[in-house]
Amino acid sequence: MKEPTIKKVAYGIAMAIAIIIVHFIDARVYAMPPIFALFLAIFITYLGIVSINKFDRLDQPISRTNYNLINGVVVLVLFIAYFKISG
Repeated sequence: MKEPTIKKVAYGIAMAIAIIIVHFIDARVYAMPPIFALFLAIFITYLGIVSINKFDRLDQPISRTNYNLINGVVVLVLFIAYFKISG
């Protein structure tokens, strides 16, 4: 595996934010057809990745331990947010 960078963590955070936003809209604002929700999540993730790629400072390497810890926290926040929005 390549060296972990802050940019790779930011990609995961962008995807998590897109999923949370789409799930919130689907559960609380407007019940979307699943295919539309999927395309909306892909579009929001794409916008996040495009904006992340504009920052060259995010190419800094980080330790594998920090990379795994941050990814674990992102997954935990995604899990908690999903069930808080549903409930």
